[in-house]
Amino acid sequence: MQYCAQYFPILGSKTAAKKAILKAQVLVNDTVAEVTGFVRNGDFIQLQKMDNKAVVKSKFDLEMPIIFEDEYLIIVDKPGGIAVNGNRNKTVENAVIGLAKKSTEPDALPAPTAVHRLDVPTKGLVILAKTKTALIRLNKAFQKGQVSKVYFAIVHGQTPEKGSVDMPIDGKQSQTEFTQIKTTRSRGSGQLSLVKLKPITGRTHQLRIHMQSIGHLVLGDKQYAGKQRTLLKKGLFLCACQLRFEHPITRETLQIRIPMPKRFERMVGIGKKRR
Repeated sequence: MQYCAQYFPILGSKTAAKKAILKAQVLVNDTVAEVTGFVRNGDFIQLQKMDNKAVVKSKFDLEMPIIFEDEYLIIVDKPGGIAVNGNRNKTVENAVIGLAKKSTEPDALPAPTAVHRLDVPTKGLVILAKTKTALIRLNKAFQKGQVSKVYFAIVHGQTPEKGSVDMPIDGKQSQTEFTQIKTTRSRGSGQLSLVKLKPITGRTHQLRIHMQSIGHLVLGDKQYAGKQRTLLKKGLFLCACQLRFEHPITRETLQIRIPMPKRFERMVGIGKKRR
């Protein structure tokens, strides 16, 4: 099992190698291998074609901007209201099937696979791996906190100019840094602040929970509003706009950016001419 994990990079880990052996996908001298088996000099080891039928259920057509793409990964601008993946048809992973160019690398995945998630109502940048090696290395980069992310949000109230929220989520250490960009008055929502958010950790709903915890609910966040009134039917005013990380294959530093959504600018009056 340990040898297979090293010999076949497409497997990526001991766990994946064990699963391949249990599925009779590994042969030693034309005989199905055993998990506890040994290999000797001169043995001929084969990895049978892996069954990927369950990886992709169906294609979902969706117009979604491609921000970056090469043989190893693809980065898209996810619209709000769409899940990244999961047991449903309407997902980013299924939508990318019809958008991405197929990788010609030996360890190409049957379809691009997301290496991180955004909440369903959150808009912005999502990275999907196109090869097994890219998937493994990007997963490790996220686990080690080597991927820098920046979000923009509009929140209720006037925030401090800068700050940090260090509050556990589900018992796990969690930290978010924020910087105020602009504040404005809104007839329907009172005082609003446009903020730049940088998650130091990556917990589920972290930014939304942290901002709500200090009295600055993200505009349109019905899930965490409680009894507080917020703007409904306009979506969540939270967008993942910047990514910085090392390319998993070329080792080049990638800095990916998209502009803040126009509706954010309109909400806080950016770009309005003074009379």
